[in-house]
Amino acid sequence: MKEELISFNDVLIKPKYSNVTSRKDVDLSTRLSGKLKLDIPIIAANMDTVCEEEMATSMSKLGGMGILHRNLSIGERLQSIRILNINSCLAGVAIGVNELDKRYITSFTQGGVNALVIDVAHGDALHVYNAIIETKCFLERNAPDVCLIGGNVATGEAVERMVDAGVDCVKVGIGPGAACLTRINTGVGVPQLSAIMECAARADHLGVSCIADGGIKTPGDVAKAIAAGADAVMLGGMLAGTDEAPGDIYTDGNGRRVKGYRGMASSGVGSDYVEGAEGHVDYKGPVADVVTGIKNGLRSAMSYSGAFNISEFHAKSEFVRVSNASLSENGAHGTIL
Repeated sequence: MKEELISFNDVLIKPKYSNVTSRKDVDLSTRLSGKLKLDIPIIAANMDTVCEEEMATSMSKLGGMGILHRNLSIGERLQSIRILNINSCLAGVAIGVNELDKRYITSFTQGGVNALVIDVAHGDALHVYNAIIETKCFLERNAPDVCLIGGNVATGEAVERMVDAGVDCVKVGIGPGAACLTRINTGVGVPQLSAIMECAARADHLGVSCIADGGIKTPGDVAKAIAAGADAVMLGGMLAGTDEAPGDIYTDGNGRRVKGYRGMASSGVGSDYVEGAEGHVDYKGPVADVVTGIKNGLRSAMSYSGAFNISEFHAKSEFVRVSNASLSENGAHGTIL
């Protein structure tokens, strides 16, 4: 067994000398591929309680991107892609390994999709690599500008196999999500921050980008994920409950305004092997407010490290381990809120 692995609460980013005099000077732009650039490294997760057309539109206008989920029919996804394209918004769409009919992919690419996500809970599998190879061959001939994203994985070896199959970007995270029960029901997973560090290092070496997917609960977690080497983060729970997320606002038993949230392997989605939870999250208002908070936190974190851009943040960031006792220092304490 290897050394103890870590996740977000196990570390803090060590402050360093900085010549960043204004957080406004920090550049949050990132690239997922040679042709796909985001102004901010934030992606709305392909979950049916997080991202459909309205969320994807808002995220693109805010500088990020949303990924349309697989519970939408092929026709619904295609219609949304076309509308996003007409409105000059980035369009990303998730597809399953059983949806590789070239007619569907042709429709998506002709509709103006910017990114295709091969969406599988365990991406390090032969049938997934066969799907990636087939999709990449099609894209190289017909739509070379479309970014091909594969996942999810949690080891450097899996990243290498993903890249060999042809992905432009790798999605990292097995079991850390707020609505994920994989680790409870199967005992499988890798602590997310260690997974990001290992996978991002291998992705950098192989010349592809890396998305941290899952386990991110705060703007500080976003900063830690990027500091660990991720080029972008994919958010579910942090964006669920906003106006743009699918679903209605209702009042729970305690009188709080909430919206539904569930994992994509939950029984409500139709999974025979339940690895996703179902419930609700607090209503959060416009997604722009949430994204602004994340951007402000990330810019501040980068300024504490003396980083003007994400590449510098990768190079300059250093983590320090913290004890459970030190967690009591985090956040507001001894203050009545």
